[in-house]
Amino acid sequence: MTSGAKDVWLFRIVHQDTGKPAQGVPVTVLEKSGNAAGYWVSDADGIVAIPRRDTPRLRIRVGLRSEDPIELTTATLSEGPTPLAAPTQLPPSLTVSGGGRDSTSGTAPAPAPAGPAPSPTRPAPDQQELPGHVLYFQRLAVFGDKTVGAPATGGGGGGADFFATPGDGPSAMRYGALIDVEEYWQSLGVQWGELLYSVTLTPGDEAKLAVLDGRWRREVEGRERPLQILARMVGTSMLGDLITALRPELQLDPLTLTEPALEPATADTVHMIRDRTERMSNALRRRPLGVVDAPADAPATGAVRHVRNTTRDRLVTFHFFEPLERFKVIVRSPRARPVVFVPFRLPNVATPDVVRRFGYLFRRTLLDRGLLPDLERLLGGDTLALPDASRQRLLEHIDSNLLYYSTVIITAGDPAARYLALSKLRGPNGRPLTDVVENTVVGRVGSAIALPLRSADELPGEWREALAAYQARPLRAGDSFVVTIPHPGVWVSAQAHEPMQQQQADSSEAAG
Repeated sequence: MTSGAKDVWLFRIVHQDTGKPAQGVPVTVLEKSGNAAGYWVSDADGIVAIPRRDTPRLRIRVGLRSEDPIELTTATLSEGPTPLAAPTQLPPSLTVSGGGRDSTSGTAPAPAPAGPAPSPTRPAPDQQELPGHVLYFQRLAVFGDKTVGAPATGGGGGGADFFATPGDGPSAMRYGALIDVEEYWQSLGVQWGELLYSVTLTPGDEAKLAVLDGRWRREVEGRERPLQILARMVGTSMLGDLITALRPELQLDPLTLTEPALEPATADTVHMIRDRTERMSNALRRRPLGVVDAPADAPATGAVRHVRNTTRDRLVTFHFFEPLERFKVIVRSPRARPVVFVPFRLPNVATPDVVRRFGYLFRRTLLDRGLLPDLERLLGGDTLALPDASRQRLLEHIDSNLLYYSTVIITAGDPAARYLALSKLRGPNGRPLTDVVENTVVGRVGSAIALPLRSADELPGEWREALAAYQARPLRAGDSFVVTIPHPGVWVSAQAHEPMQQQQADSSEAAG
């Protein structure tokens, strides 16, 4: 049974161009602080019923979070539906078992989570399909020698010393290839996940619920989108691969090729990306997520949801669900281009002068964000004769990650200084290095940076032929797969029960 017209405000969401009802458009009621106080979705007729509130103004947002909110004077809202324009680009509409997420219609999904989650439907013909997302991945391949099992040096026999102190790096340059892979993500729509919590409130009652979400990192600069977080989990950015920190491409584990063939390496890269994408999406969903009762004096934050039964004669049950989104993922054909690996010696960058000189880079790439105040203090002109504890802690951190920060400075530092350093070197063929490479760092393997070659003619004959053969007939990787990833926060659905007077009358009839 639905609520009366006096208990709700009715809105009709319509398309801007045609004026036809827009189905599946999310409508959010916002508090003064900007937090969401309620969430609804328009039905097949574009109708959204929002419970009336004792407030002179109603602040709502039609569409996704990217849309600007609007303010309406409640005194001017009539009993009939008030038309509101839908966004230009609409999200895919949902078909939810039993109706939409209308907090007063009583048609919310059943609270039992045993049944399968409803699948999203395709957008209406007059709705424009949302563009997909493209994620960029790179993998470095080092051309190795065919000979294996070379005699080991030293008196330790054939065992490898994994704890030996690394030297200044390899003494010779090596050739290789950079494999570029693109993933195209097309959204198939959002859907309900598991039921997390349910609470039933009497008329006029309210409750505060705390959302315990351990799936996402909290950062000072803001929170990345779920797709970006998943991409970083697929790539190897754990210890800050410099390309990941400074460019949009995400780095995969490098590999060494002993045979002059690139197609097996690209096929292995495509398989790795697909396998990691599926495993990381499942890993995100396995992280803790729950809803519990919050203390009455808990401050109003984004992690505290405030629900209230605004009806006068019936119970309302609020259900908290996990929000999910399904994507169709297509891995495009990988590309390959030649590179040369140039070893470099580790400079001493753990000094106040170097940190001040490249402070703009340290701000962007600092591994331990907790040391950012110490960095700002040092960049602000800390010229004490004796180093204080905070400055010493920062310099010790940089010294313990010397390879990473040295690579950051080489990669994103002064291009002229990098060109001057490269001009003093000669490639494996004896030509000046600046004549055969581009002055751009595309990655790092160990203590050697990868620089793109201007021409594949610089490669050895067998590898040049292998690269030319692959570029003529690249790997065809058009297969697609479906991935489901969670979204931050929770969805709230309200289920209104029968009026209490009707329940009492039914009980009296049954008893009499």
